[in-house]
Amino acid sequence: MDDQNQYILDILAKYEAGTITQEELQILEDWYASFESNPDITDSLSPEERAVRKKQLQEKIFDQIDRETSSTAKMSKKRFFLNPGNRLWQAAASIALICAVSLYIFKKQSDKLPVSAEEQSSTIRPGTDQAILTLGNGEKILLDDSKKGELTTEGNIHINKLQPGNLVYTAGKKVPKVYSNTLSTPRGGRYQLTLADGTQVWLNAQSSITYPSAFRGSTREVTISGEVYFEVAHNAAMPFRVKSENQTIEVLGTHFNVNTYKAKSRTKTTLLSGSVALSNADQRIVLRPGQQGIVAARSLSVKQVDPTEVIAWKEGYFDFTDADIGSVIDELGRWYNVDIHYQGTATQETFTGRIPRSWPFEKVLNLLKTFKSIQVEMQGRRLIVETR
Repeated sequence: MDDQNQYILDILAKYEAGTITQEELQILEDWYASFESNPDITDSLSPEERAVRKKQLQEKIFDQIDRETSSTAKMSKKRFFLNPGNRLWQAAASIALICAVSLYIFKKQSDKLPVSAEEQSSTIRPGTDQAILTLGNGEKILLDDSKKGELTTEGNIHINKLQPGNLVYTAGKKVPKVYSNTLSTPRGGRYQLTLADGTQVWLNAQSSITYPSAFRGSTREVTISGEVYFEVAHNAAMPFRVKSENQTIEVLGTHFNVNTYKAKSRTKTTLLSGSVALSNADQRIVLRPGQQGIVAARSLSVKQVDPTEVIAWKEGYFDFTDADIGSVIDELGRWYNVDIHYQGTATQETFTGRIPRSWPFEKVLNLLKTFKSIQVEMQGRRLIVETR
C-alpha cells in the first residue's frame, strides 16, 4: 500500500474514533472528488459525461457496500451524495471511501493480470435511458436518477418526468419569459422529449438539443447535434426550424430524422412524412417522403432511402445495408460506450444485418470477430480494430 492510501485510511480511522478534524474531513472529501479528474476515469469525456461517470462511480461504490453488508444487516437503498453539511452523508462517505481505497489498490494490482476479451466484454452493457437537462440558470439535472413527476418550473412552464426516458414540457396560458434549455445524452444514453408545443423528439446516444422552454414569436427554432428524430406538431402560423452546424431545416408539421455525427463528415436528413426545406450556405431543396438530403462541406445532394432503416435506432435496432465496417463499429461504440481505436488502412468490406440494441456486448464482439477484413481486441472499454 502506498503512502497516500495509508494516509487516507489513517484519517478514516480517526473519523470512526470521533477524533477527526474539519481539515481532515475536507481532505477525505477532496480525495473522493479527485476521482472526477482522474484521467483513467475521465479520458476524453465532456463535462456532461464526467458528471454521469461520477454518478455511476458513486453508485458502484454504494452497490459494493450493499453486497458486502447484506449478510449482516439491511442497508437503506437511499443514496447519499456530495453534501458536506449532511451528517448521514459523512457516515456513508467514510464507508464509501474505504471501499474506494480498496478498489483503487485492487485496480493497481489487477492491472498486472491478463483479462480475457470475453471477461472484459461481459461487463459492458447496452445503452439506457439517461440524459442531462441544463436549465436556463445553468443548473444541471441528471434525469436517470430523478424521480417521476414534476422536476422543476421555469416561470409558468412545468417540466415533468412522466416515466423513465421521457421528459415533458407544459406551458401555462401566459408565459412572460422563456428560457433556453438543453437536453443532452452521453455515449450509451437515449431520451425522449416533448416540447411545449407538443413536438415529439427522440435523442440517440451522444446527442443534444437546445430549445426554448416555450415558443413565442413567428417561428419555433431548435439547435441539435448527434442524431435526433422529430415528430413536429403542426402549426402553419409558426414554422419549425432545426439548425445544426452546416444546415437549416424548415418544416410545418412532419416526421424526419437528422444525423449530424461528426465522424461521418456530413449531415443526413431523412424525411418520413410531410415535407421539409433543407438549406446550407449555397443551396435550398425540398425533400419528399423517402428522400434523404446529404450536406457535405458546401455540397447538397438527395437520394432515395428506406426510412425504416434510418430510424431503426428509435425502435430498438441497428439496421445496416451494405454499411462500411467503420460506420458499423462507430455506431456500436456510441451505444455501448466503447472507445474505438483503428489501426491500419480503411477496409472495403460491408455489412448487412439487423441487430437488437438490447444485445449484450459480448455477443456484438463475437459478431465483429466474423468480419474477414479486421481483427478486434478488447482492452478495458477500449476496442482495438486492426485491418488484416
